Parts: sequence; structure tokens; C-alpha cells
Amino acid sequence: MRSIPTALKEKLANRFKVENTDSLAKLRVVATQTSVNSLLSEPIHEDIAPEFGDVAVRQTVGESDLSLAYAICLDDGIAQVYKRKFPACLEYPWEYLWTLGTATDVAIEFNGVWKMNAEKEWYYLQTEEYPYIFYVRDENLYVQVWRDSDNAVLLATDVSQISACKGWQSSVEQELDQGLIIGYLKSGSVYYRALCCQENGSYVWEAEHEVTPLGTGNTTLSVVRTNDFRIGFLTQNNGRMLLALTHRNYAGMSVRPETVHINASNVKMWISDINQMDTLSKEYASGNTAYPYALLDEPGTEEISVSSVEKLNREMGFVCYGFKIHLTKPLNGSIDAGFPSKCTLSISGVTITSASYDSAEQSLVLYTSTDIRRTVAVTITMPEYRSLWYYKLGAQRWFLPTLSTVAAAEAMDYFSFENETAGIAIVSTGAWIDEAVFTECFQPAHTAVIAVMASSVSLQPVSTLPI
Repeated sequence: MRSIPTALKEKLANRFKVENTDSLAKLRVVATQTSVNSLLSEPIHEDIAPEFGDVAVRQTVGESDLSLAYAICLDDGIAQVYKRKFPACLEYPWEYLWTLGTATDVAIEFNGVWKMNAEKEWYYLQTEEYPYIFYVRDENLYVQVWRDSDNAVLLATDVSQISACKGWQSSVEQELDQGLIIGYLKSGSVYYRALCCQENGSYVWEAEHEVTPLGTGNTTLSVVRTNDFRIGFLTQNNGRMLLALTHRNYAGMSVRPETVHINASNVKMWISDINQMDTLSKEYASGNTAYPYALLDEPGTEEISVSSVEKLNREMGFVCYGFKIHLTKPLNGSIDAGFPSKCTLSISGVTITSASYDSAEQSLVLYTSTDIRRTVAVTITMPEYRSLWYYKLGAQRWFLPTLSTVAAAEAMDYFSFENETAGIAIVSTGAWIDEAVFTECFQPAHTAVIAVMASSVSLQPVSTLPI
């Protein structure tokens, strides 16, 4: 008979273990059906059970797969940040990084762009290097990029719970972007704000929107991303689960790009009748804050006004070629091409072609497109202009308001002869007696005195022109 080896006897004798001898084997079995890049259901740390938390994974430019996972947890009201390397095996436990501070709810998510994985034929999020961190403190919702707490942004107030998710963005038209979405509850209603890409490529936190189909009375919120290019808002409301879905926003039009190469020869082409159709076109409006003003006025403060108007007269002819507008206060700033084009005159067809400011005479000088007769009254209107200003109430800047004044009409004087008096004296005269009656007796000599009492000279008109 064959003998049993000593080693095998020891194994057989030791095959029954009991707890009271501390010989019971303690094994940990982890059974999972997943890929190497999935997070296992393991506690982040065992000293304090986390009340709330969120996880975000990173895959930056140049990385072929997921590389890191970040988590933020609330431990007794204190938010702490952890990380874990991929692949998510037992050799890579969660590692504490830093403490954010007090909070009542937290969320973490990456921003990035969607890329097509040519081998696996699905889209993946190519993330930035660091995630965005959202937290609620004193019912105020804040967001900051990783550890940059100095530039934290206040997104909303009176917030009770939050949930973050990166939405779909078109790789064809970047402005078709659902954005980095942060959803939150306010008095039982669901709201959200999104960090979206604009047409110029910049990212802006857009205005607050309410998810009105979910109504009020919601107690929990989870923002999710679906595989058919939607964003969902999932809530718990009086024992019911409510879900609101957005429209689809296809990342790459949901069709892989294809290329066709064609070689053509002996090509003939016919052009049929062309039907012209007018379609919508994009319009853009932009503005700037080149001349901002903050105006604090007091009752009865004197404002700038026109003190007098002077015409710029030609030496020849009774005409002027512009105006000098004297002001009650000195102006500062610069006159560009837009100012004279906005000045108006009451005479049809005459415009202001150029303008300047005479600081010595404290006046605006306006030049007209053509000469104006000085016998015509002209109303001059100058527009409100922000690149020109005057000082009011000390060193306070006030922009030039709309000013209007009238250049009065002038009379043309014609100088002629004045009324003159002509004196006539008769030096010598003679008297003729046509008929005489003589008597036989001689009479004494007679003397005749002739006096011219009044005399006048009349000038007959010979022309319509004045003398």
C-alpha cells in the first residue's frame, strides 16, 4: 500500500476551521462583469461615511482612454476632493487631495469637446485638464475651476440641491452646444444654467432657465445625458419619478464622415431653370463700452448749453460757409467722423461736412457742404455724443447732450441819397407889363417885390434799381 505524504496529512487535518480558534479563513471576493475602466463599487474612505458626493472622469488630448477619476464628498458638512488612477483595480485606491470647505451639496464635472473614436465607433468626451467644482454654501450656488477659489462665480441663490452633467455639442457647428449644465432646486422647482460655446468660440454662463414641465414639489434632482443626444432632468416628486428630456443635439450629425473620390472624363452638364429662394440669414449686433458714464446729479445743477452763434462769413457775397457754436462750458474728448454726419440743419440739401472744437473760444466749429445766404434763419441741431464730455459737479463726467440753436436771419442794407434841401436865390429879375393904362397925370414910381415861398425838385424814376 502506498503511504500518504506528511504534507498531505497536514492539509487534511487542517481542512476544518472554527472561529473560536481564530483559524477561520477570511476571504474577500469581488465579482464584477465590467471593463477595466469602470469604477468598482468601493468606499472612497472608511473612517466617515460620505453623505453626498459626485464623480467625474478625465481623458485629455493625447490619452487613448480614461486616465483619472475625481470625486468630491461631503463628510459632516465639509467638502473634500479625492482622485483615483485608471484602470480601476484594487492596486489603485482612492487618494485624498484637498479640502474645499463647508457646503450643503456638491457636484463635479469636466468640460470638453466630443470626439469620434474611429475604432469603437462611438463618441467620447475629450476633457480639459481639471474639472469644474460646484457647491452650495449658505443656499448660494458657486462654481470654480478646480482649486481656483479666488475666481469662484455665484450662479444662483436660495438653492437646496444640485446636479451637474456635460451636454452634447455639435462638432460641425460649435455654437450648437448644450453646455456644461448645472441643475438645481429652488423652492421645489427645477432650474439650470449652462456654460455654452458662443459663435466667436468663447464660453459664457448663460442665463437661468426653469424646467417648467416638472412643476413644483420636487425633492431630488439628477441631470443625466442619454445616448440619443439628449439631456434629461430626473426628479422625485410626491412618491413619483418625473423625467423631462431636451431635443436632440447631434454631436457629429450621428453619421461617420465619408470621402468619395471621383475621376470624370467627357463630362457634359446641363443647367435647368434656376428657382431663386430667399432664406433667412444670420444677423449680428455688437456693442462696446468705450465711453461708460456713471451720472449722479443734484437738483438745479447748471448743464452745458449754447451761449451764442457766430456765422463764418465769406468776404465776397452775402453768404456764410459754417457756424461757430459758443458753449457755456468747455468740452473734452475727441470729434470723430460720426459727429458731423449726425448734425442736422433746417435747410434742405445742406449738410455738415466736418467739425472741430476751438478750446480757446470754447466753441464747436461746423462747416457746411455749400454756402448759405445770410438772409435765411438756420436751425442747427447737434446730437447727443458720448465721445465728447464736460465736467459737472466737480470732476464728474457728463456726455454732450443734444443741443439746438438758431442762427438768426440778417437784413441786407442798401445805401442811397438822403433827403436834401435846395435853396434858390433870385439875383436879378425883370418885369414885363403886357398891357398898361396911362393917364394924363403923372403918377409916382412903383416898386414890385417877388418872393419865392417854396420850391421842390422831382426826380422821375428811370429804372427799378435803387439810387
